[in-house]
Amino acid sequence: MDRRIVIAALLCASAWTQHAHAQAGPPMITNDPDTPGPGTWEINTAITGGRTHDAWAIAAPDLDVNLGVGEHVQLSVQGAWEHARADAGPWQSGWGDVELAARWRFLDDDTDGIAMAIQPMWVKGWSASARRRGLASEHAEYALPLQVAHDFGGLSGGVEVARHFVSSEPDAWQLGAFVEHDCFAASECLGEIVSERTDGDSTRTTLNIGGRTPLTPTLKLLASIGSDVTGTDRQRLVFYLGVQYVR
Repeated sequence: MDRRIVIAALLCASAWTQHAHAQAGPPMITNDPDTPGPGTWEINTAITGGRTHDAWAIAAPDLDVNLGVGEHVQLSVQGAWEHARADAGPWQSGWGDVELAARWRFLDDDTDGIAMAIQPMWVKGWSASARRRGLASEHAEYALPLQVAHDFGGLSGGVEVARHFVSSEPDAWQLGAFVEHDCFAASECLGEIVSERTDGDSTRTTLNIGGRTPLTPTLKLLASIGSDVTGTDRQRLVFYLGVQYVR
C-alpha cells in the first residue's frame, strides 16, 4: 500500500480538536471498535450508491443489523437490494452480497487508553441471477479488519485496516481513517479518507464527509457524500442516506 496514503490517513485521524467520542460506522465506510451493548439492537436502513462517468450503482434498501452480546461483542448481518444502470442500458436489480460478521473489542478506551477490536467477516453472493448480471460477487470473500479509536482530549478519531481474502481472485487491502466531533446541538459531524487496493492494481482513494442527527430518542438520521480522488473508473459521487434505530 502507498506509504503516502497511510501517512495521510493517520494525519486525518489526529487533526481536529472538538468534543466527541470515537464512533464511525454508518454513514461512513470506515468502522470503529464500538459495540451496541448487552442485548441492544442497532439497525441501519439506507439508500446508498455511487456514480461513475457512465453508470449508476444504487443499493436500496441497504439493511445492516447489529446485536450487542455482552459489553464487548457485536454480531452483524448486512445485505442490500442492488440496482445498476449504464447510461446506454436499462436498470437491472437483484439481491447483492450478504455479509456476516462478529466484532470483539479487546481493549477499551476508558480503561486501556485506546479502543481496539477485530471483526472477522464472511461475504458471499447467494443469488445466481444477480451474479450473472454483475450485481453480486462471483466468489466468496473473507476479511479480517483491525479497528482502533481514541478520544484525543476533545478529539475523536480512529483507523481501520483490513485484509480481504477472495476465493479465486486477487486479494485486497483496505485502509480508512475517520474523525468525529459534535458540530451543533446534538449532531455529530464526520470525515474520512479510505483507500482500497486490489493486489496488482492501482489504489482507489475516497474522501467522504457526513453526519448524524437525532430524530427521536431511538432514531437518528444518517447522511454522507463523497468522491473518489484516485483510481481507475473513479466514482464522481458516493452517498449514503438512512436512519439508525438503537434500542
